[in-house]
Amino acid sequence: MRRLTAGILIATTISYASLGLAAGLKIGYVDIASIFDQYSETKKAKLVLEKEIKSKQDTIQKMSDEVKNMREDLEAQQSTIAIEDKKSMAQEIDRKAQELQKFTDDSESELSKKESDLTQNILAKIYAAVQQVGKEKGFSLILDKNNVIFGIDSWNITEDVLKTVEGGVVPLSSQTSGYLTNPNQEPIPAKREEPSPYRLNIKED
Repeated sequence: MRRLTAGILIATTISYASLGLAAGLKIGYVDIASIFDQYSETKKAKLVLEKEIKSKQDTIQKMSDEVKNMREDLEAQQSTIAIEDKKSMAQEIDRKAQELQKFTDDSESELSKKESDLTQNILAKIYAAVQQVGKEKGFSLILDKNNVIFGIDSWNITEDVLKTVEGGVVPLSSQTSGYLTNPNQEPIPAKREEPSPYRLNIKED
């Protein structure tokens, strides 16, 4: 089913391109993923996330060491303290462990949302640059490179878009008309089984 769908999409893309050329329309393409990786705002966003991840990791490590030390203390005192004291210490360890788990879960959720927000903001600026370049150069249609099987260099506006977005553009709003009607939505990758190329890809140690 995926192959059939991909074949239909490719055939449709070629068909539209052929019709566009026949009608005298100007069609271009752009490598959004490449621009995303090279864009200075992407690099800044990665640094921001890396700093926040490091801070969270340090806190998690500190909390984890505290729980570990408390468990070791309880184990060492098993034969010398009263049952009630053991129970109290065990309860405190459980409470600290729960705090650790909650902080870890909250941190992962917070960082995931942070990455998503930064990514969407970056993509919105790139989309605005695509629209700006497309209008300035008189293109009727601009495709993502992932959907292009063949295209001559003069159709490729990737470098122009990168220069434009680095120069500063205003992100598109949901009311803005043009080729990209929903700039806040992450583009669908060419193949569903592959991870999206539009990620900051921050990895924890």
